[in-house]
Amino acid sequence: MRNFFGELQSLISYMRARKRTAIFKEQQIKIYPDQRVCRIKNFSTTRWTSHDRAISIIHDKYEALLMTLEELTNSPDRDCSSTAKNLHTIISSFTFVLNLKLMKKIFFYTTPLSVYLQSPAIDFIQALTMVDNVSKQIKKLRTNHEAENLLNEAKTFASDKGLTESCLPDVRVRRRKIMPGEAPTEYLIVNPLDKFRTEVYFVILDQITNSIFMRFDGARNILKDFSILSYGRLMATSNGEPIPNDLFETLVQWIPNLQLEELKNEYLIFASSFKNLQSNLNLTSLSNPDNEISITEENTDTCDSDSSSNSNTLTKIAEKNLTSIQILKLISSYGLCAAFPNLFVAYKYLCTIPATSVSSERSFSELQLIKTRLRSTMQQNRLESLLLLSCERDIYIDLEEAINKYAFTSNVLNKLLLFK
Repeated sequence: MRNFFGELQSLISYMRARKRTAIFKEQQIKIYPDQRVCRIKNFSTTRWTSHDRAISIIHDKYEALLMTLEELTNSPDRDCSSTAKNLHTIISSFTFVLNLKLMKKIFFYTTPLSVYLQSPAIDFIQALTMVDNVSKQIKKLRTNHEAENLLNEAKTFASDKGLTESCLPDVRVRRRKIMPGEAPTEYLIVNPLDKFRTEVYFVILDQITNSIFMRFDGARNILKDFSILSYGRLMATSNGEPIPNDLFETLVQWIPNLQLEELKNEYLIFASSFKNLQSNLNLTSLSNPDNEISITEENTDTCDSDSSSNSNTLTKIAEKNLTSIQILKLISSYGLCAAFPNLFVAYKYLCTIPATSVSSERSFSELQLIKTRLRSTMQQNRLESLLLLSCERDIYIDLEEAINKYAFTSNVLNKLLLFK
């Protein structure tokens, strides 16, 4: 598989030339007249989704790629023709087709997870739930039946494309002379399918499963407590389902200033009344980050004066699943922060903690745009402020309020900026 990706990288680098890309586009128009013309995508060293895009194009435009390489073998340039001939031999081999089918099936499960983990707005519980689902799907592939299905798919693909190779090459048996009284120390695998299944197929799936486990295993204990804060568990608790005895113990050790018993009591009280609150929610305003949460004016005695002003003439909406951010907005905008202070802090951490390092990597990308060679002498405080403005540009800022706060910092600015 390592050689497969090396050959794939060589093919992509070779086809990146402008004239070769033009020939590839012409072949696509001839062979696939009703399909969109595509270019082979380049690999990225940090994002595996780029590998999926490249493999998908090679798989879907395989015949056009073969015809392109056959045409390039007749090029007068000897380097171009010899490289095209070698690449044509490589991609027309059954081993390449089998590896192509295997990685396409794996990326079918892992690419949606990768895309979600790279999104700016990410739910911690939803992310780890998707990780568990992908891990289960990969484990389901690790059977002899799935390996045989993959081999049959590769054979069908090779026969449909008219390839000369339609099966795995035979394994050459290397026998070592055994001295008298010596027992054989190794078992030789002669069947090509068994060799592929044991030395390639199972090894790759095990490596992917172990990588997923090692990457997200450290968050399991925190996830156990955070999962209680999800919408489904809130509804289950409100319906009388008991909570674990060790609830929030790991969370209290991780988040400072949280009181364990008070957090448990706040959770139970909030869960018992959550169904009534959720039945009166305006889910449209909850899903819109620019609007504040609103509640129907059914029980104004339990609302503060600030929250009751936002709850006029709203329509009751049927029950729907709420995200953690929507529940946090409910607690914040409905005046429940004082009643559930520990629960409010727990939800803030749940909505803030990242599932991956993509957010911090975006900050470093912003740093390259802000601190240029013309701003090399910028101080740390100003740099942090500009980074905060750039990374959080989607947050609405009241300019009048900002000017007023800036004006009150000194008497001179007060006289110049504020009208009396």
